[in-house]
Amino acid sequence: MEMDTDSQRTVRYVLGIDGGGTKTACVILDHRKNVIGQGRAASSNRNSVGDEVARAHVTRAIHDALAAANLQTSDIQAMCAGMAGVDRPLERSIIHGWFTELFPGIPVLIHNDALIALASGTGGELYGVVVISGTGMIVYGIDANGQTRRAGGWGPLFNDKGSSYAIGSAALAAIAQAVDGMGPTTTLEGALLDYLDLNMPQALISWAYSDLSWAHIAELGPLVVECAQQGDGVALAIIEEAAVDLAAAVEHVVRNLNLLNEPISIVLSGGNLLPGFFSGLVSQHLHSLIPKAQLVRPNITPAIGAALLALNHLQKGQPDEPVAY
Repeated sequence: MEMDTDSQRTVRYVLGIDGGGTKTACVILDHRKNVIGQGRAASSNRNSVGDEVARAHVTRAIHDALAAANLQTSDIQAMCAGMAGVDRPLERSIIHGWFTELFPGIPVLIHNDALIALASGTGGELYGVVVISGTGMIVYGIDANGQTRRAGGWGPLFNDKGSSYAIGSAALAAIAQAVDGMGPTTTLEGALLDYLDLNMPQALISWAYSDLSWAHIAELGPLVVECAQQGDGVALAIIEEAAVDLAAAVEHVVRNLNLLNEPISIVLSGGNLLPGFFSGLVSQHLHSLIPKAQLVRPNITPAIGAALLALNHLQKGQPDEPVAY
């Protein structure tokens, strides 16, 4: 067992969890920030899969990571979870209970999953703004005083603009409009039919309603981007609107934190914001709206960002009590 000379306390292992709408990832770090164990499971978004399934998935990811690291729960000295559905006290209390049963007596940090994505771009510090665009979207910012602002993240029924779900849904609507003669023709029709191995546009109805999960519609997002890159005007309009919406949400959060004139980091996270055509459009709009900001793409995963937050909590000698943002 080794001593961390900065904090003058034993620092052995910390655990980080990224509990998202598509997957749950868990990592274990040692005090040198080395990843020594990882685990994965399906979605632990309690709003989409329910408490019982969400808890089962997160527990599986934890146990798989512990097994990979050849550790027991008692070896973990702090943990941090970034989860969807933790923005209200009752929600935080429920999820906190899951973890304190597994890890009694240690610091348990519970954050909105956007904050661990921010930490993945800042090396474990909570300052700046993160914009996430994947199955869903959210923009989350925090200033030097710990004040937070957010935009989006309400879910598909509230039309999270700039998400893959919104892009896929817009593509289906555009195809329906084109087939009915109420909108311009689009190569999206043939592209989606080929991708889904369907023989007529009306077959999209059965496909769409066969699975009401968010990811089902969101999987169409990359195909819409591909059609836009190939010059389809309808697809390009959908993608451009999504990019404008995302950038506007970021500007709103930055402005409300009074950081428009600060050289803040804006962390780009989620599958849609990997380097590529759509991400390039978003970046252009962000540079125009917030010229002093630095756009950052994380080189570590949100789960590692969560683990770094737990490690920083220990090394800074913060109180051993539950923390939630």
